Amino acid sequence: MKKTFSIVIGTLIGATIFGTGIYHSQADEANPKINSDQVRQMVEEQYSGTITELELEKDLDKAVYEVEVKEKNIEHDIKLDANTGEVLHESFTERKDDDLQDDSSVQLDKEAIIGVDKAKEIAKQNFDGNVISIELDEDDNQLVYEVELRNGKKEADFELDAKNGDIIEMDIDTEDDDD
Repeated sequence: MKKTFSIVIGTLIGATIFGTGIYHSQADEANPKINSDQVRQMVEEQYSGTITELELEKDLDKAVYEVEVKEKNIEHDIKLDANTGEVLHESFTERKDDDLQDDSSVQLDKEAIIGVDKAKEIAKQNFDGNVISIELDEDDNQLVYEVELRNGKKEADFELDAKNGDIIEMDIDTEDDDD
């Protein structure tokens, strides 16, 4: 009797954990009410720096945008609810002179790089999907856009030359249900 009771309790606990995991994995990440362009506009109205990272992520059971803004010597990290635009978390770090010494290439004139909209357009021409995140980054002393797109179970990651829009790297993955 004790053995049967233990098996039933163990099964219930396992089912609860499994169900909770499925619930949290189903957060409405793919279809937030606020798109990345609206988030970009909201952040640019509040901060004078350059947006260097904007990603749609899942945080527990809700979709959130994580945004990084760099000003002269301050880096802001902001987390926004993807459905309401509410700021869920905000922090900043003051960067020291050592951190800034090689940062001049990231602070190029906006005319020297293709821009976020053009980077999105190039990625979408090569993969039919929704932009999940786009980030301006420096890789081996070269400015690149890292663009992630998703269409159903397919996901594409692009690395684009930020000066001319050339595709440096493209990776397309398909999620399997057999995990």
